[in-house]
Order: sequence, then C-alpha cells, then structure tokens
Amino acid sequence: MPRVVTDRAAFRETAAAAPDGARVPVEVRVAVDDPFDAYRRARGDTGVFYETTGGQNGWGYFATDPECLASVEEGVFDALRDLLADESLARGDCDVPYPCGAFGWLSYDAVRELETLPDDAVRDRDLPRLQFGVFPTVAAWEAADAREGEVTLRVCSCPRVTDPEADYEAAREAALALARDAAEGTPAPVEPRVRAEEVRFSGDCTRAEFAERVRRVKRYVRDGDTFQTNVSQRLVAPAAVHPVEAYDALREVNPAPYSGLVEFPGVDLVSASPELLLDANPEGRLLTEPIAGTRPRGGDPDEDAALERELTGDEKERAEHAMLVDLERNDLGKVSRFGSVEVSEYRRVDRYSEVMHLVSLVEGDLRGDHDTVDAIAATFPGGTITGAPKPRTMEIIDEVEATRRGPYTGSMFALGFDGRATLNIVIRTLVRYGDEYGLRVGAGVVHDSDPDAEYEETLDKGRALVTALDAALDRTRLSVEGDGD
Repeated sequence: MPRVVTDRAAFRETAAAAPDGARVPVEVRVAVDDPFDAYRRARGDTGVFYETTGGQNGWGYFATDPECLASVEEGVFDALRDLLADESLARGDCDVPYPCGAFGWLSYDAVRELETLPDDAVRDRDLPRLQFGVFPTVAAWEAADAREGEVTLRVCSCPRVTDPEADYEAAREAALALARDAAEGTPAPVEPRVRAEEVRFSGDCTRAEFAERVRRVKRYVRDGDTFQTNVSQRLVAPAAVHPVEAYDALREVNPAPYSGLVEFPGVDLVSASPELLLDANPEGRLLTEPIAGTRPRGGDPDEDAALERELTGDEKERAEHAMLVDLERNDLGKVSRFGSVEVSEYRRVDRYSEVMHLVSLVEGDLRGDHDTVDAIAATFPGGTITGAPKPRTMEIIDEVEATRRGPYTGSMFALGFDGRATLNIVIRTLVRYGDEYGLRVGAGVVHDSDPDAEYEETLDKGRALVTALDAALDRTRLSVEGDGD
C-alpha cells in the first residue's frame, strides 16, 4: 500500500521559502519486489530505467511520463544549459538525489561542437546528437535495498509551484498513481520489431579489415600523432528481442554499475555500461572513473586469479592505464579548483561476467566560474574511449572507422535541477534503430598492439550483450560474418 511521506504543511513551508517557479517534491513510498519488475508494470511507450550503483549515489531510478521530450541536432550543450537555467529544485526534506530531472542520452557526435573533425565516417543513422525527456515524477530506490530483497520505492513528483494547495494535490496524485502502477499494475505485453528463428550478428568489417584498422593506427602511433586510439567495429543483428526483454536478461547476465534502458521515439538503448564519465553533486564535487585494461574472465577461480595477475602485471596495460588516468586528470583540471584534482583510487580490478578491467577514481572540485554543463563539456567524450591526445585521436577515429558512432561512447545521463549530474559512457550497449540492434565494441590500440588480439578483445566485450539476447531469445549466438575462423 503506497504511503504519502510529504505532508501538506511541509510542502507549503518548502514552497514558501523557494524561488519563484521552483519544483518542490511530494514523496510517496511503496514496497516492491524488484525495481525492474516495477518499471515493467508502470511503463508506457516512453521511459527510462537508470541504475547508478557506483559513484556518489548508489541509487537507481525509473520514470515513465515525460513532461516534454526533446531531440537536438545542433547546439546540444547550449540546449542543456538553457534547460538547467529554467529549472530549480527546492527539495525540503527529500534526500532522493534525483526526485525529478532530465534523463536521456548524448551522442558521441556531439563532440563535433567541441572539436573540428573530418567527415570521413558515414552518418548512416538518422539520430540526433541529444535526446532527453523532462520527468517531473521519478521512482527511486537505494541500491543496497535492492540487494537485500524487498525494495522501498520512493516515488517523487515535483511540480513547479504556483498554487501550493492545488500543486500539492496534483503532485500527490501523480506520485500515488505511479506507485500504484509500480506495485500493482499489469505489465503490458512487449513484441519484438521483427520475428526471426535465428539471429546472426554481422560486422561492418572482417577480421582482416579490422586488422588493417589497427595497423593504420599503429602507423599514426609510430609517426607521433597519437599514443593510443580506441578503434571499434559495429555488429548488427535483427531486433528479434524487445528492448525490455533484452535489458531484463542483461541485468541477470551482466549487472553493471551504470546500466540502463532508454525507450524513446525512434531509438532504444540497452546498456550494461561499467564506466562513469562524470558524477557531479550540488556542492560541486566531481568524479570520473576511467577504465583501461581488459582481460577475459577465467573458467574457474584459479584461471581467473592468473588472468588478474597477468592484467595487473602487463606493462602495456599499466602504461596505457596511467596515460588515460592522466588524461582524465587534465580534463577535470580544466574546470576544477586549483590543487583539488586527485587520484583517490588507482588501478583496482573490477570483474564482470565476461571480462575484468583496471579502474581508477579521479576527483576534483568544480571551480566557481564554471557550471555542470562546463564540466560535462570538459570531460566529454571520455578519454578511455577515444585515446590520447584526444583531439588528434578523434580525427584518426573518424578516418579509420566506417560509420559515425552515434550513441556509442556518448553518454546516458541524469541531470538534476540542483546542479547534480550522472553520465555513464555508452559502452556494452545495444542500440535499437529501426528493425536492427547495433552493438559497437572497441579496443585501445598502442604501438605494440597485436591486431588479432585486439579483434578478440572486441568480441570479449560484446559477448555479455549477445549472451543476454541469447537468454531472451534462446537462439542468438555470437557470430561475425566474414570472420573466416
């Protein structure tokens, strides 16, 4: 049974002290068995489900009824700044990090507004550079609760207050409606875009063609243009599994700290991202968690431990990781208070279902003359998925990859109306466009990279996504046409 937490008097008191037009939350709580099952019961045609179980928050969120939706092709950072300039939040006693906000995704190609890049890679998908919804009503839960069983879902509805009495009633009813749907609703049936007896992934290059991409980058490394470049290939398969079913399976197969599902007009994202691009809190504390260094998981604990020793002792991986951590320090330093940037955790090993990674944590304090959007622009896109130096390396990426990246290596995000922001890096992500899923996977190329090993690394990174589709369809298998092996 949903329980209203925010009473009328508390709402009225918060609204009276708030700036004109500020949003004030009304919170309702309800117990659910599983947050994603709750989302399935409450979802409509448009929605987001975003888990941010790392970083400063350790929360998850879903929202189903946007106040507005926006697709932006030009001026994406100005659009974000304009959005946040028109919004404010007076949270009162509500401690939910995102009781309302803007949720969406930012294309890698938004970097063309920050850097001048060539047009070598073909734009073969009609996707915007930015797509988001403003959600006044959001369901949230603490990740620790989700791990322990029954979850307390905290549903907040945040009206712009103009008439406190009427706005309280409307927000209370909106929060209660979402809470009831989440706890008691009947999930709508989901149908895949296409029917297929078997799903086969095909790549935009053969093994030999990918090896040539690697060799071209190595020539640039030799000539001093780049120290490291992330090179990707795109795998494509029929969308024979609905994104909801795909994400449900992915949560079981490969839970990840910055995963999510976006169901927007024209495109769906099914993400098991392990990587945080940026986490900003209202006090201006900034975090980024660069990942650089990968090994497959072992078949048993002994093999797993041996692979970890190999990863942590590999001079190539250690040097690459150090270089990219330094790049992230420099990016944060562009907008951070002098002397505040620090590496607070260095080269830990994080394990996932198919791979293990080297991960570090870099922190800084936002300078007073910068805002959250400045911090996003300073760090976007993440250096671990471009390489270093970033501007020249992105030119090389555009030259050697056949098609524009689109959402891949961009960011899924939550933007609060109090200066808060959480952005992942869109890797380990299925992008549903039309009747197809696209899955891009990449590897970092340096001077001594082995082309065949880098190709295999891309497949290792994609395997969990295909396993999830296999679990949902029970017929999908990892197979790249033209492989020849």
